[in-house]
Amino acid sequence: MPFLILFFSTALLVFFIYQYLLRKLTRHRPQNFPQKGKITHNKEKITVICVGDSITHGNVSANYVEMLERWLGQDYFLYNAGVNSDLTYTLLRRLEDVITTNPDFIILLIGTNDLNATLSKAALRRYRQFGKIQPEEVPCLEDFQRNYTAIVQRLKKETKAAIMLLSLPVISEDLREEANQQADRYSKFIKELSEKEELRYVPVRETMKAYLRNHPKKERYQFKDTIKLMYFSIIRHELLGQDWNTICAAHNRDLTQDNLHFNTRGAAMIASLVEQEIINYKP
Repeated sequence: MPFLILFFSTALLVFFIYQYLLRKLTRHRPQNFPQKGKITHNKEKITVICVGDSITHGNVSANYVEMLERWLGQDYFLYNAGVNSDLTYTLLRRLEDVITTNPDFIILLIGTNDLNATLSKAALRRYRQFGKIQPEEVPCLEDFQRNYTAIVQRLKKETKAAIMLLSLPVISEDLREEANQQADRYSKFIKELSEKEELRYVPVRETMKAYLRNHPKKERYQFKDTIKLMYFSIIRHELLGQDWNTICAAHNRDLTQDNLHFNTRGAAMIASLVEQEIINYKP
C-alpha cells in the first residue's frame, strides 16, 4: 500500500509539472504582446516591434527583447510579438496584430522552427500537436521562402516601418551539423530577399558563427539530443531556479543550452546587432 501511494503521488506530481510546463510553452504571451485593436504605447515614443518565435518570446531562454528595451532607453517603446514554436505559417495568420501597432521599426526573426520541422518526424509531429501547422502542411525550404516573402511584402505594403530581417541564429554549436548547413541556406535566402526588397539585413548567424569559430570547444551533445536538452533546461530553470547561463555551462556550451535557445551571451549578440541598426538607421 505505501508503494502504491508513493507511485500515484509521484505520477500525479509529474502530471501537474507537465501541464504547467506545457501551458508555459503554448499559452504564455510576453509582456507588451500586441493585440489587434489595442494600442498600448505612448505615440510620442519610437515604436519597435520584435516579431518571431521562442527566441523572441524569451520565456525559455534569455530575453533579447528585454535587453534591447533597456539599451535603447526611454525614447523607445517595444512590443514583443514572439510566440513559442511559431513558424512562418502561424506568423502569417497573426500579422494583423503586428500591423495595427503602427510601428516605426519591425524586427523580424523567424524560420528556426520551419527548419527544425524538416529535420525529424518527431519535431514535425510536435508542431502539429501544438496546432502550429495543419495536417496537410509539410514545411520545406520552398514553403519557407514563399511564406517569408509574403510576410515581408505585406509588412512593407501595410506599414511605414523600417523593416529589419535577421538571419537565423546557429542551430547547435557544431557548425558541421546538418541543421547548421540547412540554416545557412535559409539565411542566404533572407539576405537575398533583403537586397531585393531594399531592407536592412542583420547578420545574427554570421556573428554567432564567427564567435564559435574563435572559441572552439569539444561538443558533448549533438543535434539529435535537442529535445532532451530542451526539457532538461526548462526543468532546471523552472523547478531548480537555475539561470540560463548556468544551464548552458553545465551543457558545456557558450551560446545555446539546447541547440535552439540562447543564454545571456547569445541573446546579447542579437540585441546588440539590432540596437546598432536602430540607432544608426537613416532612411
